[in-house]
Amino acid sequence: PNAQGLDLNRDHMKLDAPEARSLVAMMTAYDPHVGVDLHTTNGTRHAYHLTYSPPLHPNTPEVIDDFLRDDWLPTVTRRIKEKHDWDYYYYGNHNPRRPGWYTFDHRPRFNNNYIGLRNRIAILSEAYAYDTFEGRVMSTLYVVEEILHFARERAGRIQDVVEGAELEGVIGQRLATRADFERSAQEVTILMGEVAEERHPYTGETILRRLDVVNPTPMYEYGTFAPTETETAPEAYYILPEAEAAIERARAHGLAVLPTTPTADMELQRFRIDSTRVAERPFQGRNERTLFGEWETVVESLPEGTVVVPVNQSLGRLAFTLFEPRSDDGLANWAILDASIEEGRYPVLRVLSGR
Repeated sequence: PNAQGLDLNRDHMKLDAPEARSLVAMMTAYDPHVGVDLHTTNGTRHAYHLTYSPPLHPNTPEVIDDFLRDDWLPTVTRRIKEKHDWDYYYYGNHNPRRPGWYTFDHRPRFNNNYIGLRNRIAILSEAYAYDTFEGRVMSTLYVVEEILHFARERAGRIQDVVEGAELEGVIGQRLATRADFERSAQEVTILMGEVAEERHPYTGETILRRLDVVNPTPMYEYGTFAPTETETAPEAYYILPEAEAAIERARAHGLAVLPTTPTADMELQRFRIDSTRVAERPFQGRNERTLFGEWETVVESLPEGTVVVPVNQSLGRLAFTLFEPRSDDGLANWAILDASIEEGRYPVLRVLSGR
């Protein structure tokens, strides 16, 4: 956590932390093609020196997902095995109560998923917490080296992939608002491992140390996500002036936020709220909210101060995920629109293509 007690790798959508805002501002200003996010993970006792992940949100451009899963990550894995005889694989955990190899989460509150919704390439790296300190450093060094070697060799291909993602319009498409794990078609072989208990030399506490034990274990892999609910991506979202915090965050994300001229009798869609559910306990400083209801067509005027966020922009996928009321990681979920919602209004309207 930072000094506010916020986990920065849960903050990429709500942007409550200044560090997260700085990172997003850097991405907007510099616009790198590739982001690499370096972590260490504990949990399952596996035999990999390091695990990794591409973006996991189902709305990630397919060209990015295919490039990472079919070329970049397999190449890095093969080269490290050839040079160092270390095994790397997709991030996962094994839960005996739910047999299988499960990745973590699709939501863009996490850095690598967020970068994917910005039409950019992201790689998450997770060194193994039970390895020695030297082992964790070296496994991370090896993956960074090979990522950079690949990027140098395939610079033109990387540019083509990003350009392809940019050209892939989303208006009128059915995009995911919520998702769940997708099981692999066949079992895969996961290298499970073992650890030994040791005493920490300074604190005396029990710590776990990786052993050079490899137990190949067949199981189904839950490494991707499929939509459980979808919505049509609109042409634009209109944010009412009462939703000042939403307007501010849209700008902080680097979205194109344009002024509107007050007009009368526009045909729009307004989300009718039937009910809401609020989490009993706060998470990352906010009580997450789930909205229930549906979009309905209305004819009304937009008040002065309303802004429009076009979906036909580079960050259109991100705009969709932020402003769709049923999004499982949007501004409504993060209680940023609570003042209006508690009065029965969703302060974002939309217009579908062709309206």
